[in-house]
Amino acid sequence: MRTVSYGDHADQVVDVWDNDADTVAVLVHGGYWRAVYDRSYLVPFAEYLVAQGLSVASVEYRRVGNGGEWPVIIQDVTAGVDKAVELFPGKRIVLVGHSAGGHLSLLAADRPGVAKVVAVGGLCDLARAHELGLSDNAVTLLLGGDLGLLAEADPCDRVPPPVPVTLIHGDADTDVPLELSQRYHQKSGAELVVLPGVDHFEPVNPGAAVTVEAIQRR
Repeated sequence: MRTVSYGDHADQVVDVWDNDADTVAVLVHGGYWRAVYDRSYLVPFAEYLVAQGLSVASVEYRRVGNGGEWPVIIQDVTAGVDKAVELFPGKRIVLVGHSAGGHLSLLAADRPGVAKVVAVGGLCDLARAHELGLSDNAVTLLLGGDLGLLAEADPCDRVPPPVPVTLIHGDADTDVPLELSQRYHQKSGAELVVLPGVDHFEPVNPGAAVTVEAIQRR
């Protein structure tokens, strides 16, 4: 694994595992957009993906609490995705976003070179997440208190998506309600895979074959 910068800030980096594979999983981590959470929890999953024959790029970005309030956070993610595309010329790029990373991946789906998005336990409907007050009103914090920005930050206002999307969500997810993926599915027509009895993190743990299959499937 090597780490490549895409900007001057310490969090503007991409961790790269180059497996000389045709498909590259570009991971975008979650944590309700807060700086206290970083990409480190996805390292075991990244290593699992490499063992399954994929190359991996894991994007870090500025988050709420370290200058990453909207729109900086999506500017960083898109720049990180662009760097991943640059590092793997001619490869099939699949954005794999977990939780808040699912939200950000859906917004970055239109970047040149992106072939597909897999949103896992994603915050796919920002307006509904705000209505529910999820994670102590994390959406309000993301937007710096300016709810006038809600529409431009909501994937549900960017449907249909520009590339194929697969939504993976456990029906036992207590961190991000399944309802958010269901609502995006209804509005966008994206594929939805509901996992009975599965929680928020299981689909991004080593051994999560359903996520690997979604990444590899064309």
